[in-house]
Amino acid sequence: MRTIYENYRGFKINKDDNSYTAIHSNCIIMNQSPLSQVLDTIDSYIDSQLNALQTDESTSYPQS
Repeated sequence: MRTIYENYRGFKINKDDNSYTAIHSNCIIMNQSPLSQVLDTIDSYIDSQLNALQTDESTSYPQS
């Protein structure tokens, strides 16, 4: 297994034979190929998490 990215948006990306593994907080999040698909999936995951946080913040607190 060879490290491709040590820190891509908080994920460590490794290459193993014909697939790529993305690891975040010692949990394997995905195992896919090609590399562009792994990076796109990470981007979508991060964007969805940010959108969820923004939605929670805007609806959780009453504004005066």
